Amino acid sequence: MYNQSYPNLFKPLKIRDLTIKNRIMSSPNMLFHTVSGTPTNFYISYLEHKARGGAGIVSLGEATVCDGGCHTPFMEPTLNNLPMYGEMAAAIHEHGAAASVELCHDGERIKPQYNINKRFLGPVDMVNMHGAQINAMTKQDMDFVANAFADAAEYYFLAGFDIAQIHMGHAWLFSQFMSPVSNKRTDEYGGSWENRIRFPLMALEHIRKRIGPKKPMTIRISGSERRPDGFTVDDIIVFLQHAQEYIDMAEISAEDATNFLASTYMPHALNADLSEAIKKSGKIDIPVFALGSILTPELAEDLIQSGRADGVSMSRALISDPYLPKKAMGVIDEEITPCMRCLTCTDHDNVSRHFICSVNPLLGREARLGFGDTFTKANAVKKVLVVGGGPAGMQAAITSARRGHKVVLCEKTDSLGGLLKFSGADSLKHDLHRYKEYLVRQTEKHNIQIMLNTTASDDLIEKLSPDSIIVATGSTPVVPAQIKGIENARHAAEAYSNPDIIDRDNIVIIGGGLVGVEIALHLQNTGKKVTVLEMQDDYAADAMRCYKLGIIRQVNERSLEIITGAKCTEITPEGAVYEKDGAKRVAAGDVILYAVGMKSHDEPYFELYSKAPSVVQIGDCKKVGKIDGAVHSGYFAALDIGVM
Repeated sequence: MYNQSYPNLFKPLKIRDLTIKNRIMSSPNMLFHTVSGTPTNFYISYLEHKARGGAGIVSLGEATVCDGGCHTPFMEPTLNNLPMYGEMAAAIHEHGAAASVELCHDGERIKPQYNINKRFLGPVDMVNMHGAQINAMTKQDMDFVANAFADAAEYYFLAGFDIAQIHMGHAWLFSQFMSPVSNKRTDEYGGSWENRIRFPLMALEHIRKRIGPKKPMTIRISGSERRPDGFTVDDIIVFLQHAQEYIDMAEISAEDATNFLASTYMPHALNADLSEAIKKSGKIDIPVFALGSILTPELAEDLIQSGRADGVSMSRALISDPYLPKKAMGVIDEEITPCMRCLTCTDHDNVSRHFICSVNPLLGREARLGFGDTFTKANAVKKVLVVGGGPAGMQAAITSARRGHKVVLCEKTDSLGGLLKFSGADSLKHDLHRYKEYLVRQTEKHNIQIMLNTTASDDLIEKLSPDSIIVATGSTPVVPAQIKGIENARHAAEAYSNPDIIDRDNIVIIGGGLVGVEIALHLQNTGKKVTVLEMQDDYAADAMRCYKLGIIRQVNERSLEIITGAKCTEITPEGAVYEKDGAKRVAAGDVILYAVGMKSHDEPYFELYSKAPSVVQIGDCKKVGKIDGAVHSGYFAALDIGVM
């Protein structure tokens, strides 16, 4: 049955001669699967997966238009590669979606290693963050780049793509020209807003003349630089008044990376104020799409219904669950796997590793493992005992049950969730809590016998006689026994489970890794004064780059005190004594907490390893890590059961 809850989200949209079946665009990503210059089968299957899931537009991301302008591997628009791009467009079309390609030139932000041509172009002469010499563009350079965009657009249309999207945001070349921060030119391409948009408009005009009047062309653009000395949404409205002569849709982002790569600490739909201002200016006639942490169909529908946008661009929501559109349309919203905004996807992609999602183990592996919710039934039904009800155990139990096995899950406490239980008490981790609740619901709805307050005793195993035991007993805190007086401190996670221990306002946390810093942010958010002591020279060193940017922003905005290079030696009634720069100091605190790491709770595995034909350990029980390790290991352990 069609879900009438989202009448605007699933309303078709027509641009030029192209009909788009709904208002959901799958944003471009998965950048490093073209290392050889040719798209891989993994990339094609990944995009097909998005189309199969129901998105109206599916985008190939960051197709750089020419060598010398690359921030990622060059996807060469050559005759030899044409069949593969044709197959990519066909794979998207097979499921009724429109195929879009995002065309880019990265200007002063290029990475030299991805370019053969070493003459790099930007608004002004400079040496960029990667040590590359950037040359101020001449008029001839501008003509060359505009031609490169037009050539690339023609090429992808020839391959069968439906839409050419020109990337004009996120501090790439065109945005660099628009920005008064980066564009310090004194000629007709610098200075006034009219001058700074001259080259971007010239390029759009050039592309439109080349592709003709019927081919759809859109742009992704930052609606504001969100800084006092940058361009504003009013400036962008003026730009779009001119640009709409050439383009058919504008996707509105923001310039700051912590807005278009927002962590869990940022608001949802955080750029919708910009799309709303553009829409309600009354000066723009083309459709406007919002992007930025739009994670649910409810929020997407509200943005369109309220007139803040004509459609939505979703990236991570469709990474965690590509079937979000179909599930929303099919009245099974509760089946949508929530995105946690952990940025694991972006972080792995940007270090050229396998593109992964913490909560979607199939992501990037569709060519090898198949599509989404199509589970191959096991060759033989087995009796499976899962020991532990944290994320790894729940995922193993869910996947085992979906494959047809008879599953029992025993959990030694009185509830499911494991280490994720804290999320219900954290004032900032709402996305993580939503995911924890989803896992619990899925475990409870499937044919799984859940035994709480139960350990995997010999009597239980004899009674169940399982064919397979999956041990997911998690991890326990490391106690820094070398610190004198540590018995007077508590593990930081107890701040959630036992709030009485933080009934005082002045708190010191020993350990400035990701766990210590995030608990400190939560406590500071609830009105506590928190000091974090970290022995290393950097805090949250275990966080990857993109998520770390979000942590840094929160630390700065909340003025969280973090003292690095601080080795704690003793806990006294006055606080935590530490050494820094050869001197002893005291961080005053009424409550001392510690978060110096976790260790695998693997003793149950060594007790159980011989008590069934198959016994495997997963999650933190095997190797302490983050949620992706727990969920993935649980998923794949379940896939191996009953395979002969």
